[in-house]
Amino acid sequence: MSYRGNTHNRRRKKRYRVPRGYIYIAAAVICLAVLVVGIYSIKKYTPTKEHVDLTEYFTLSHDNEAAVVLNSEYLEPTADMAHGYALVDNGAVYFELGFIKDHLDDGYVYDPSEITLRYATDTEIYTATLGSNSYSIDKSGESLNNNIVIANEDAVYVLADYVKLLTDIQYKYFDEPSRVFIESAGTIKQTAKAKGKTQIRILNGPKSPILEDVKKGEALTVVRDTGKWSFVVSENGVMGYMKNKKISAQTEETVEATLPERNYKHISTGKEISLLWHQVTAQAANADIGNVLANSGKVNVVSPTWFYMNDNKGGIASIASSSYVSTCHAAGVQVWGLISNLEDESVDTTTVLNTTSARDALVNNLIAQAITYGLDGINIDIEQLAGAASDGYIQFIKELSIKCEKNDIILSVDNYVPTASSAGYNRKEQAKYADYVIIMGYDEHYTGSEEAGSVASIGWVEQGVKDTLDEVPAEQVVLGMPFYCRVWEIPEEGNMSSKAYGMDAIQSYLKTNGVSTAWDEASGQFYGEYVKGNTTYKVWVEDDASLEEKLKVMDKYGLAGGAFWKKGFDNTAAWNVIAKYL
Repeated sequence: MSYRGNTHNRRRKKRYRVPRGYIYIAAAVICLAVLVVGIYSIKKYTPTKEHVDLTEYFTLSHDNEAAVVLNSEYLEPTADMAHGYALVDNGAVYFELGFIKDHLDDGYVYDPSEITLRYATDTEIYTATLGSNSYSIDKSGESLNNNIVIANEDAVYVLADYVKLLTDIQYKYFDEPSRVFIESAGTIKQTAKAKGKTQIRILNGPKSPILEDVKKGEALTVVRDTGKWSFVVSENGVMGYMKNKKISAQTEETVEATLPERNYKHISTGKEISLLWHQVTAQAANADIGNVLANSGKVNVVSPTWFYMNDNKGGIASIASSSYVSTCHAAGVQVWGLISNLEDESVDTTTVLNTTSARDALVNNLIAQAITYGLDGINIDIEQLAGAASDGYIQFIKELSIKCEKNDIILSVDNYVPTASSAGYNRKEQAKYADYVIIMGYDEHYTGSEEAGSVASIGWVEQGVKDTLDEVPAEQVVLGMPFYCRVWEIPEEGNMSSKAYGMDAIQSYLKTNGVSTAWDEASGQFYGEYVKGNTTYKVWVEDDASLEEKLKVMDKYGLAGGAFWKKGFDNTAAWNVIAKYL
């Protein structure tokens, strides 16, 4: 039986229809969602047009202060600073002295007691005083339109145009807010141009506020690339981030020098130096110079201890002798008079070196003595230098050197082996001005040391040479070596003490006390010890064998020569071994 068309028993399925109102609502919801997402996306990715004032970037906390940007780096003052790095006074830009010394040029030395600012070039000495627009170059007078040195509260500021005369920098000043951009000669930078209209923003993102609108073709300095953005400096003195796609291809440029290159000249003896320090404590002792030369091998320089500082105004005591110099010159030996600061305990070396008039007097007194007595050189032996005297000390070396060169006088400077505590001697700066830098390669252990030890162990000496050569060219370095050693007395109870012995004297001491010695490879010396009663005696012997080890170091590093402390501690064997090397 066919059921086709027979539908009376089939149940019809009822079709459900969504009300039109619901459809409209759903469509509206979807449209709204799309609209919200679109608005969110637009807000998220559309760059903000918000502009902010540059004071949001540059922090100024003091009256007349100017922000400082050095070689594209913003130097924001720390919260504890009582003043800024720069200020503007009567329309002129000034740099704070500490900022200058720390970031531009350490050569400026200010004397607050005489309100005087000094600076030495390779050939001239510049002097300016607080509150004056005049300055001197040696003895000639010059002037600028503004006061060169001014004071603001407890800080000293120097006119930027004066700094430019002495330190190779360029600077640009911008106002609103007050800021100065400084570039040091020789600095390498990346330059570019803006490809089109764009913006510099505080941060590297489109939602960051705008610091400056940039025109097409505007010059830029590109400091660093951060991916899609780069940190840039505009020609209007604005710093911030710009999209990389808006920056043209970069070109490497070097900030040009505006000052002539300095030429630090040095006077040379023309041969290896063999210098003997001759300790002279009285005028009558000068008469012995003939015997000294006759019994001192082939020395070509003698340095008598003739001068010492004897007041706080730059005065010196002198026991110099014309006949002494004549005797040396007749033997072909130069004379370098030594100046010391250790003889008169009433003298405050820091005061002398840091006070402009006292330093001038000291320089002039030494030059006068050298000219009067026909000296070939001056040997500076200023020891136990306080950290506060470092600037004055280096300025003294500079000023003395300039006058020595003009009078054809050799300048040598005695130095400890380099240590953290002797950093104030600034050997690198010394080497620009002094003709010779002498290492005092002795007193590794001395009276007052916490433990007994060698006066000059070979490892200590060699390390001292290597460390000095990090700062001073080998052709200017002279290695000072000892003719003496110490016998250390170490009681079971009580304080340790020591006594110095020359080369012959120590051999007599060892023989008298029956002390046997053995070669100590580590120290490069013969070592011996013995016990007497409750006391132990130790000695690291200086003799011709230990001296030769030090001469080998001098030779190994190609130094300018050797110096020896002192006459009276030497013997024939020592001079025989010296003759092998000098």
